Amino acid sequence: MESRRRAPVSASRKTAPQRVTATTKATPKAKPVKRNGKVPAEAPAPAPASRKRKPAPSEARRGRASAAKPAPPQPRPVKRTKTSRAEKGRDSPAVINQRANEAVSVFVFGGGDSGELGLGPKRTETARPLKNPFLDPGQKSTLHVTDIACGGMHTVALTVDNQIVTWGVNDNMALGRKTEWDGGLRDLDDESDSEAGELNPFESTPTAIPPEHFAPGTVFVSVAAGDSCSFALTNTGLVYGWGTFRDPEGNDSFGYSADGAVVEKQATPVLVQGLEKITQIACGANHAFALDARGYIWGWGCGRQNQFLRRVFGRHQDTLRPQVVRACRGTTRYVACGEYHCFAVDRSDNVWGWGLNGYGEAGDASTAGGDAAFVARAVKIPALCGRGVTLLAGGAHHSAALTADGDCLVWGRLDGGQLGLGLGTGTGIGIGLSAEQVADARHVRCDERGRPRICLVPTVVPGLGAAVSHVACGTEHTIFVTAQGRAFATGFNSSGQLGLGTDEDAEVPRQIGGKHVEGRTLVWAGAGGQFSVVAANAG
Repeated sequence: MESRRRAPVSASRKTAPQRVTATTKATPKAKPVKRNGKVPAEAPAPAPASRKRKPAPSEARRGRASAAKPAPPQPRPVKRTKTSRAEKGRDSPAVINQRANEAVSVFVFGGGDSGELGLGPKRTETARPLKNPFLDPGQKSTLHVTDIACGGMHTVALTVDNQIVTWGVNDNMALGRKTEWDGGLRDLDDESDSEAGELNPFESTPTAIPPEHFAPGTVFVSVAAGDSCSFALTNTGLVYGWGTFRDPEGNDSFGYSADGAVVEKQATPVLVQGLEKITQIACGANHAFALDARGYIWGWGCGRQNQFLRRVFGRHQDTLRPQVVRACRGTTRYVACGEYHCFAVDRSDNVWGWGLNGYGEAGDASTAGGDAAFVARAVKIPALCGRGVTLLAGGAHHSAALTADGDCLVWGRLDGGQLGLGLGTGTGIGIGLSAEQVADARHVRCDERGRPRICLVPTVVPGLGAAVSHVACGTEHTIFVTAQGRAFATGFNSSGQLGLGTDEDAEVPRQIGGKHVEGRTLVWAGAGGQFSVVAANAG
């Protein structure tokens, strides 16, 4: 799911109807990766120096000659400088990650029946962007956020003053704080269809997680969110997490307690054990990735769609403890997740994809087709290699990539307008696809009626009028932000998540407007299942 921090990326979504069969933003996993055929190992700890001082030769002779007059012990020299440095290093871990300190204005739109928009207990939905009054950088009394991540039905944000703020659905503890509420219960009888009543104010209002759940002195740099899980990365490379991962059978699990029992739902933040020197975090629907400073990807959560590049059975069935994902062989510089598929960019500018691939969303045309299709081993995506990809995003069955020169390429399922390539009413040809491409089975796969259904090759989105600076994928919709500060949306729109003022789907990108964003320079977008967020520079 989607975060403002682009290390060179990230994405988000709703637990919306899962179209995944058999098994399905990866949440996360296990496995040490081999580098050049060898598993990286920690250097053995040096043997402790003996505390017994060896007597000098002259002392030994005197000892043999006169045992009654032992030589007084000489004090061992103390290397004060080295000792103090070592202790200081243990007490103060090195800072390896930097955080953004510029607050942004936050605008929300789409469905908010469960508090997803963070507008408080009254407002439940809006088809046009509304400025969130609780996150206004122009008001001293509000929360000023610098980083945001959208999950399926909740949002996590980091503030200028180092608070982790959450809002939305907390049924599975994704908010990381208490939200019990006795008021506003709806008194409905069997014949009533009334939906009157307030939302839970503790879920629908952006609220900070109490600081006592974090170690003193902790400084956060970014956040990530999945369907029902949330994570926060510190400046020293540690990761806090809370919520739960859900498998295809509906079973919940997050980690282990001190006595080894499975924790189904983690109500408050805890350190994710086994992770250190992490530089980036990313979430799928039910799996999570962490990229370390050496270039290794660590994964954990539910990996039934091969998100961890290993079969989940027998002794490999435990995926709740982070293990190395065998992709890019330790040369990864950036990692990203769709709901059930995954991406990595290595230091040679190659882009790799794996995981669920029923609609070619993982980037492998050869295995696309069928709801249960997946990529068993990470494969290069030729159309993206060497393009300087800086951002990758994924929804349920579609994906997008942003290149250094401002092109936005999309691929995967397109019959719902998710890619913004159009369907060309009456012709079967979209504005982003030529007749030759539609006719080429290597580029586009059509349904039984001859209508384009899957785009197998990453294709540039046309009609945006400027270079693209950010892209976000929801479950079945996509939002583009241009370098000129304008936002465009395309795809499924049943709850107004496109921000166009209607609930009509869009087959091509349409500009997001409204009085709240008019004249504002938008810089970021996030997308959940049926809601969206855009952010503008403060001012």
